Amino acid sequence: MPRADDFIHALKLAREMLPGRDPATLCRNAGAKLRSLPEGIVIALPFFLRQVEITYPGGLITYEGGADAPSLQEQGLILHYLLGACDIPPKEELITFREIPSGEFYYQPFVNRAQIPLVNTFGAAPALFLKAGLKAGGTAAGVGDASLTFHPLPRIPVTLVLWQGDEEFPPTGNILFDGHIKHFLDGEDIAFLAGIVVYRLMAQAAHDR
Repeated sequence: MPRADDFIHALKLAREMLPGRDPATLCRNAGAKLRSLPEGIVIALPFFLRQVEITYPGGLITYEGGADAPSLQEQGLILHYLLGACDIPPKEELITFREIPSGEFYYQPFVNRAQIPLVNTFGAAPALFLKAGLKAGGTAAGVGDASLTFHPLPRIPVTLVLWQGDEEFPPTGNILFDGHIKHFLDGEDIAFLAGIVVYRLMAQAAHDR
């Protein structure tokens, strides 16, 4: 299991890569905005329903206004996305986690972090899934019996899908991605991102109960 030291090390490595990259190109590829402030350059990037500010070239990350910050692992994910974003359009075709390079290696963490919690929480409650998901920024996806697409990062759609069970089979679910995600993030980051989407949706559902 990853430790805090692992997240700190990954974040340190990502920050070391940032000064060698052109900030305008990073913003264009990632769907971010470049701001020049008296204290320096800041990259403003949507992250779920909030905005993060990334200092350039230092790579320090806070939510807009600086009152709080994402977790260390979320900060690493954000920098990996910013550094990995490229000028490749969406494929407009959905793929499973196993179709991602290194997806097989990270498949069990993906199942444990995202797929099982999704089905356990919403498999028998699709109405709650849709209600909470729309409040959390999801849009109808037209897949399965109930599905929603989220954009946790500007160019990364994540689609949650549920299939209702019957007398013979229990409900099932999955998390699908646009085929171009493999150019932006690696398997470990994608597994983590899927888990964040599901747990934020679960938190919204708990709030709505």
